[in-house]
Amino acid sequence: MKLSLRSFLYELIFNQKCPICGKQSYWQVAPICSDCWAKIKPLEVNKITKGAFHKDFWKYISALYSYSNYEGTIKEAIHLFKYLQLKRLGKQLGKLLSKIEPPTVDILIPVPLHIKKLRKREFNQSAILAKELSKVWKFPLDLDCLLKIKNTKEQTLLTEAERKENLKNAFIATKNLNNLKVALVDDVVTTGCTLAECAKVLKKIGAHTVYAITLARA
Repeated sequence: MKLSLRSFLYELIFNQKCPICGKQSYWQVAPICSDCWAKIKPLEVNKITKGAFHKDFWKYISALYSYSNYEGTIKEAIHLFKYLQLKRLGKQLGKLLSKIEPPTVDILIPVPLHIKKLRKREFNQSAILAKELSKVWKFPLDLDCLLKIKNTKEQTLLTEAERKENLKNAFIATKNLNNLKVALVDDVVTTGCTLAECAKVLKKIGAHTVYAITLARA
């Protein structure tokens, strides 16, 4: 591939090996290489209105929109993004998510992090995804409406019953949503406990409808 001067300089500065397969990664898609990005396959059906999630999930959420299954390359990419703090992956992952057909909503709200976890990680992965969606879909974004006030344990370490108890009274809202349709954005949905708890709070402050939008679903 013949590179422009700018691309050549970027390659010199950001020369990297893909953390997934070890191949050379071109700067525009780094750190993950083009071959690994190509392995991420979108779901045939992005929108679902039923599924085996937490029993309160469909009580508060009208539909779930997801880009891919939580497996393979996208699972590894999300792990690199969240836990190894490769923040620049967020823009590319957000672009993937923006390819789905969105619901018609009035506002995008990301699932928040507790301040202690935010300071440790230095960014909220859900907020980064939501910002990218806001740019592409042209929907307003609210980063302050929903707050997490309880520093919960990692959900992945808990049973479904423990997850619900862990999240009890973990979120609060700061304003009224006045009958608005809301898209609640997160990176992954597994049991759906977190999304359900957030949607419950949003409903209490006037949300007409809450849709969940995730990069991946288990």
